[in-house]
Amino acid sequence: MSYPKPSTDRFVGAIRTAYRELIEGGKVSLLVDHSDAEKTVRIEPTVSGAPRLELRMVGSVGELFLDDLDPFEVDETLPEDVEEFESFTRALVGGELELVFRKTLFGWRPAAVEWPGGQWSLPGNPGVVGLFSRSRREKLRGYG
Repeated sequence: MSYPKPSTDRFVGAIRTAYRELIEGGKVSLLVDHSDAEKTVRIEPTVSGAPRLELRMVGSVGELFLDDLDPFEVDETLPEDVEEFESFTRALVGGELELVFRKTLFGWRPAAVEWPGGQWSLPGNPGVVGLFSRSRREKLRGYG
């Protein structure tokens, strides 16, 4: 039995689908760069303050950068990663993405992104845990 070779086409397709109207309307630019081992996809907004998105893939595994946050790891061989990625990009374009901050000893730090039906935690310090743990949320600015 042969299995299809994973490719970044599913993630790139999800980005193109979610951002289609914004690309056609000139609100964002889509840049795809292929090198020998890595494929990089960038969404650059023309609207000041709107989120930037960058996907760096090597084979079927990659890192997804949202603005200056630490990257999220994605794996195209995992169906749940593909579904979450599609849901994430739709929520980002639709203005439904929230950044969750946790209180740490060093101040408020990004801890996760959440959207209706999904969440990705950021690597690193989880914040203060326990009875007095606090969090706050900020809606990410859209592309409008």
